[in-house]
Formats: sequence, C-alpha cells, structure tokens
Amino acid sequence: MRERPEIHVMAGVLSDDQGCVLIAQRPVGKHLAGRWEFPGGKLAAGEAPLAGLKRELAEELGVTLESAEPLIRLRHDYPDRRVLLDVWRVTRHSGTPQGLDSQALDWVAPDDLPRIDLLEADRPIITALRLPPVARCVEGLEGLAEAAGATDAAAIFWQPGDADASEPATREAVRAARRAGHRVLVVGEGIEAAMTAATTGADGMLLEPDGGHVSLDPSGAFLVGAICPTPAIAQAAVRSGAHFLVLAPGGEAADERQFAAVLPRLGVPVYIGWYPDAGSLELARSTGAHGCAVGPCRGQGG
Repeated sequence: MRERPEIHVMAGVLSDDQGCVLIAQRPVGKHLAGRWEFPGGKLAAGEAPLAGLKRELAEELGVTLESAEPLIRLRHDYPDRRVLLDVWRVTRHSGTPQGLDSQALDWVAPDDLPRIDLLEADRPIITALRLPPVARCVEGLEGLAEAAGATDAAAIFWQPGDADASEPATREAVRAARRAGHRVLVVGEGIEAAMTAATTGADGMLLEPDGGHVSLDPSGAFLVGAICPTPAIAQAAVRSGAHFLVLAPGGEAADERQFAAVLPRLGVPVYIGWYPDAGSLELARSTGAHGCAVGPCRGQGG
C-alpha cells in the first residue's frame, strides 16, 4: 500500500478582548468544504514555520503577525492524507481579520467550541485552549479552596477525599474555583469520578491508571483525562477517547526526554508530571508538552 503523504499545516489562534477565538469556514471547492477550522494553511517547502504562518494569515485574513507562541503540535490521519498540524497562539497582530478567501469568520468562546463542526484534526486545539498550562493536584475541600485562591488560572486535579459531592458546601467550593478562572477535574475511577464531577459541576475528570479510559462526551465539552505511566499506556488511552493526558511514571518525576518523541503522535494536550512546583513549566513545554502537573496525586507516589 502506498504511504499517504504528510502535509505540514500551520494554524494560528487569534483572540479578541473578550477571550473569544477566531475560526473560519472552509469555502466551497476546498477539501471538507463547510467545516470550520482555525486559520492557516500549508507550509511551503523550505519555509520557516513562523514565516509560513505569517504568510498564511496575511493571505487569508489580511492581518500581520507580530508575535506568537506554540500551543500544540500533533499529527492526524485522514483517509487520503496525513496532517502535521503546527498550532500557535497569536499573542500580537495588526489589522482587522477579513475573509479574503470568501470564507465565513466567527469569534467563539473556547467553552462553546465543542458544539462547532470543526475539522477532526482541529478538535484537540479546543482542549488545549480550555486547559491552563499548569495543573495542580489537591485533596479535599481545604486543598480545593487553597488552589482556587491562586492568582494564575490552573487546572485543578481534585481528589475529593471525604468531601460529600451532594453537600452544598462542596458544590459551592467547585463553583468558586471555576468563577476564579480555574478548571476543576475530579480524580478517580470511571463512573465514581464522573458522578462526582456531574454532581458538583466540575469541568471533567482525570482517571487514575486502570481507572477505565472512557470518553463520556466525544465532543470534549466534558473533559476526560488519564494518568499514564508509559507512552504505550498513553497511546491506548487516546485510542479509548481521552481528551488529554498526564504522563507521569508512578512514584517518580518524569524524564521529559522519554516522552518528547511520542508527544506529536498522541494528538491531544499532554501534561508532564509530577513536578514539585510550577517552575518546570518551560522545561516541560520545551519538549512539546502542553504544560506541567504539580503533585503527585495521592496513590501516584505521594
């Protein structure tokens, strides 16, 4: 069988003052016309990635890219082609976006993106946009309240402990953390974690190893992650529907190098853990990870 060609695609995420991001509808005559995507296009042979993104945004939107930072890099297989999707968050640009290819444009809040008919290759970008780059594992209501008081938004991996999900105080603690800009994900096993998350209004759940890698919501509105001690388990978790991963050998801090080669193949945002604090964020991101996880979670070497 002839190997499918790989196409290197650059994509940019532009944000407005309200935190909404720009998406574009593929026009008639293009592959997968009518579906939505993040603006960008193919990298030319020999072209530097940021130069290609700058060219594509100018040609498609009439804007000038001034600065950008990496968001996520992944591979996606279509029936007739393989795409290497190189996604950057645009931190500064000049000009007002216009649909110069006759494509429709729309500004959408990240939490509303799961309901949009985006290309399959673009869906992990939604998760990357919704998850802060630092994750903190905490236990009980006291740990949740302490993490919620932090200034910088974080993904809070919450182990409920003795907290009763049906109690008003528990639900209010989760709501307070979310109002402060954090994501709250219940750590546990399968249906128990899902029920706690649903009862308290959390953003999703993080499954412990052997906790059952199931996705209750393929759209990704309800986030499902998995703690994975090895690359092989990580790949199995993605096949089973995980929206994001925490790569963390049991009882030890991860060696970032062992995961660097597998990250683009996983195709979802990945945290590397467990770190003692968030000071290793840039080290984790230098390997292509989405961010770092501060912990460990109880039962994972803590």
